[in-house]
Amino acid sequence: MLRSPQNLASRLWRKDPTLWLDAGADCTPILTRLGWLDVFERSKAQLDEIEEWVRKIVDDRRFRRTLVLGMGGSSLAPELFSKLFMPARDYPCLEVLDSTSPDMVKRTLDHGIQDTLFIVASKSGTTLETLDLYRFFRAQVEAVNENSAGQFVAITDAGSWLAEHANSENFERVFINPSDIGGRFSALSLFGLVPAALHGINVSELLERARKFSKTTTEDDPSSNEALSLGIELANRAIAGQNKMVLNLPESLESLGAWVEQLVAESTGKEGTGIVPLCISGGTHRYTYKDGFNIAISDGDSDFTAQDSAPVDRAWSIPERFDIGAEFFKWEFATAVAASCLGVNPFDEPNVSEAKRSTEDFINQRNGLKKISIKDADTFELIGIGEQTENDRKRDSIASMLSPGEDGFIGILAYLPMEPEVAGALERLRWRLVEQLQAACTVGFGPRYLHSTGQLHKGGTPVGAFMQLTCDPDTDFDVPGKDYSFAGLISAQADGDVAVLSGKGLPVVRVHLKGDRLMGISALSDALAQPLDTL
Repeated sequence: MLRSPQNLASRLWRKDPTLWLDAGADCTPILTRLGWLDVFERSKAQLDEIEEWVRKIVDDRRFRRTLVLGMGGSSLAPELFSKLFMPARDYPCLEVLDSTSPDMVKRTLDHGIQDTLFIVASKSGTTLETLDLYRFFRAQVEAVNENSAGQFVAITDAGSWLAEHANSENFERVFINPSDIGGRFSALSLFGLVPAALHGINVSELLERARKFSKTTTEDDPSSNEALSLGIELANRAIAGQNKMVLNLPESLESLGAWVEQLVAESTGKEGTGIVPLCISGGTHRYTYKDGFNIAISDGDSDFTAQDSAPVDRAWSIPERFDIGAEFFKWEFATAVAASCLGVNPFDEPNVSEAKRSTEDFINQRNGLKKISIKDADTFELIGIGEQTENDRKRDSIASMLSPGEDGFIGILAYLPMEPEVAGALERLRWRLVEQLQAACTVGFGPRYLHSTGQLHKGGTPVGAFMQLTCDPDTDFDVPGKDYSFAGLISAQADGDVAVLSGKGLPVVRVHLKGDRLMGISALSDALAQPLDTL
């Protein structure tokens, strides 16, 4: 039955922790995560300081590129800004690196580092991937620049290891974010605004659009409060068994899908419940799910409701780019509401730590992965994981190993370079699985998704079936100060996550691509329904 608190909107604005916790519980974990509600005034107070510093950076003409090193909430809003806005004239081009793939590290390195300003972004200041990437690029910069610290900026919480390190090393700048704003709710805080300002975006306008929209969310009547209504309906449908949220987007808003996916999945996917986001972009596949909540968002130039007769439950437009500020707040408010109705805390991620600990076990060789080779084909090897491997050997096809059941979904977990060609091939594989199994299917790059949908995979309704893709990198680099390389790290992350999924009894199979990755993904797509003994 739906848990629908009374006076939900007004209580949320009063920062009432009992919307998510039982009376008498320790409220500290909630009260220290609600700063996003009034982020506007605090961020606005810092704008003059930010803009003065950015102007100095631009006038110095030292940097051609700004590169954000971050994961999850620290990287997805900057990525959206980089895709939605062209860099202003004379401003550095904004890029994001949130992958431990050594091939992606090399690709970033090959773009040049001497004129790159690195932003090391981590709320906790201890994010494994972010700090390993920082250590690597700091060593690379030191080799060509005596004042290497002058190419680094930190965004973090007060008192974190990163804050202390950045200050002691004399980073170009250290930005201390309000500690009561969690990572995935931080788009309108310094984690989003500093990279946006460096890209030449008018962040004052972003904040003002968000602030104006926030004034529409104070009413307790859902009919006059769009964000409240959205959150209640998301929860209502999930409780009724319609837990798939299908988000159809134009290509221009593709990165909004990744941001919403992280916010909704990681906030609601816990304690055996959750909302499964299915983000569809580009118009190639106009998609609705019969048991899902189907949403279409246009950008002013596209109109999904007009181009297809498939039913849409909600549709709206983001006609101007600066309206993305309002969109951030809409989804943050709706997600907090949905979590309250579902009876879960949207500000924690209890199952993310499982994969972190499992990764550490594999890095330190404290654990081994039980796996059996099921089929070794020319372009890929099919590997069964954990206790289910013997049953997998008896299956008649790859597709039969992945059948998630009537209410489930398939997750493609790709520990591959985040290259456009690879992403396109994975989308084609995704739609082949949808057609083959008539099931919802998501795609996530590892380890990026560990900070996003990974929480939902492990803590949500246990109905997922997973295909993990791995490959041998073309290159590798040691992580300075560590006894492992980036290839070793991403391998441990893949092993760690698949071990946790298998340990929870969820169907999971690994496909190791051999040689050309695009050929391997294409061959896998063609082989899904073929008998295993013919591969």
